[in-house]
Amino acid sequence: MKPGIAHYLPLLVLATLFTTSKVTANEPGPSSSANKVEHATIDSLIKAMSVREKVAQLFVVEIDDNNSEQTKAEQDSLVRMGAGSLILMRGSAIDFMERVNQLQGYAKIPLLVSIDGEWGAAMRLREYLEYPRQFELGRIPNAEKLLYKMGVNVGRELKDLNVLINLAPVADVTAVENGKSIFNDSRIFSSNPAIVAEYSAAYMKGMQDAGIFACGKHFPGSSGSDVDAHYQLPVYNATREHIDTVDLYPYRKLFEEGLAIVMMGHASLPCIDEAGIPLSISYKGVTELLKEQMGFKGVVMTDALQMGAIAQHYTPVEGNVMAYCAGIDMMLMPKEIFATIDTLTNMVERGELPMEQLDAKVRKVLELKEKAGYFKPGFNPYVLNVEKKILSARRRDSRLIRKMTRELIRCGWGHPVLNWRDPTLVLDKAGK
Repeated sequence: MKPGIAHYLPLLVLATLFTTSKVTANEPGPSSSANKVEHATIDSLIKAMSVREKVAQLFVVEIDDNNSEQTKAEQDSLVRMGAGSLILMRGSAIDFMERVNQLQGYAKIPLLVSIDGEWGAAMRLREYLEYPRQFELGRIPNAEKLLYKMGVNVGRELKDLNVLINLAPVADVTAVENGKSIFNDSRIFSSNPAIVAEYSAAYMKGMQDAGIFACGKHFPGSSGSDVDAHYQLPVYNATREHIDTVDLYPYRKLFEEGLAIVMMGHASLPCIDEAGIPLSISYKGVTELLKEQMGFKGVVMTDALQMGAIAQHYTPVEGNVMAYCAGIDMMLMPKEIFATIDTLTNMVERGELPMEQLDAKVRKVLELKEKAGYFKPGFNPYVLNVEKKILSARRRDSRLIRKMTRELIRCGWGHPVLNWRDPTLVLDKAGK
């Protein structure tokens, strides 16, 4: 579905808010003309947007290295329609930046770009060096300074690419039963909520001090289940007291330290929502627990809406609309985005959903872009000299990875289970 020319007429009336620039993937515009919304305020941008463009601004569109031409055409249409954000999956940073530059050229308001970088950009971008996994770092005593430095380095990796949202840290707590972990996950720091809280906060602060937004996940935690939400819906039958004292403990620390974004996990927690609705699309989970009871004021994002935990129980449009109504601000990687945009647009225009609610969601997304400097004169969303930036990052990262590996060996971890991309980083038994 592609919007007609009439779709854009309201914006033409307010053309003074926007500058124009013709940009190709290989020829990004100069910084003096790349910003299409110089001097605009959030209020003026919201006023200039149609209902459809406001709805589209809430979607995070997936970009992969093996996207078909049809998928790319759909991405182009979504960005032209007003989609607000992208997420990079697995591939080459060089190829991704060429594609992102192209899409930035189609966007009226520059796109936010996000990534899963739990152990650094290497989690998704093959040119980068991998940091140790969280479960390894959780075994280093008093590792807050190391985690902060890792956060700074990872933040610089991503900031150089104008990837300004990192979907990390993982603030889940590993559940233990009879002395054994219920669900072994290399992405989790510890079964001790205090360690998870301190280490997650240190990593978060490093990233945010480097100029990117951290995203704590997967609220409120579901490690008491051995089910993987990528395939099925986890049901976490813990008591509310247990949730409060264990799973929510790290989030209180992250909120105190200024976490920008929270990702809702796809898990059913009957002690929160007795109907068994996944908390990522549950009003009781998103609005009542996260926003009202815990007082979180930042941006709330779903986990990927195409995951089995949602897809096995709801149609794509149904799940997406439920997420919106639950209080979600950013919908990550949903299926049937065009149909969902149509549905939500119609619901708002018919008065079934309040315009004030939609405007509040859009405002949160635009506030992230404002904090990132998107609306300042001279801001340039296009990324150049990617190879040089990769080399600089590898030099920085290799030094800190060596130090972390020595610490792991001193802790008796032996050779860390790392997927090294650079043989010069492999240490001998003594950590030399």
